[in-house]
Amino acid sequence: MHQTTDLLQLRPRTRAHRPTLCPLIMAGDPSLEVTRDLLRHCVEIGVGMVELCVPFRNAFTDGATLIRAHERALRNEAELEAVIALAAEFTSRIRIILLADSSHTLRPRGFDRVFAMAVAAGMAGVLPHGLPPALSDRFHTAARRAELPVVGTIYATARPEIRRQVIERASAFIYLVSTYGRSGGATEPMDLACQIQALHTHTPLAVAIGFGLKTPGDVGRAFQAGCDIAIVGSAVAAAVEKALADGQDPGAQAAGLIRDLNRETLA
Repeated sequence: MHQTTDLLQLRPRTRAHRPTLCPLIMAGDPSLEVTRDLLRHCVEIGVGMVELCVPFRNAFTDGATLIRAHERALRNEAELEAVIALAAEFTSRIRIILLADSSHTLRPRGFDRVFAMAVAAGMAGVLPHGLPPALSDRFHTAARRAELPVVGTIYATARPEIRRQVIERASAFIYLVSTYGRSGGATEPMDLACQIQALHTHTPLAVAIGFGLKTPGDVGRAFQAGCDIAIVGSAVAAAVEKALADGQDPGAQAAGLIRDLNRETLA
């Protein structure tokens, strides 16, 4: 584990952040109408943030559960324009982060066009997937031009100079990824407590952790470790998948999971 306290220029933390659940919802899995119902449910129960994923192919950092969710959503033609139009119905009531793949979504349409659409829809920020380092400057320049906040992703094993660069460029929040590899694994949030504390020392932005959070207990321990935002990804897709296999209502099953997870923000 890298200790960053003495390696980064200090930035005093200026405010406290309310514990926030951020479920990852795969847009269009199994339909955009189910996605709409889940977003409505999140608003009704007071979920603080949603990471809304535009489905894409070749999701190399995703585990099998999320890969199948991408495939189901792609079969239902959940393209960027439809996803952003759906999000716009809710952005006045809940913060929505757009998760979009560089090769499949951002580059074919152009950063400027995608970011303009996201801003017009009221998105709270953008989280790129698979962004090549060679395109990082163009991406961040376009985001600043559009005044669209960017989520800064830091892996737990990242070198200090990488952490410094991410912190300098981030404007939405810092996403501390618990482990490098595929989503859907397991993590112990308390193992990241020192890193979370160091990040709080160096940035006023909220700090999120994700990859491996699946249960209410995981979310509760993430908040105990000091994070501001707990990102739950594959567990929501798994609830949808299981409901489909069992002949149940996928929206209802996923909504029930999100409700249980969100209770940890009130504990």
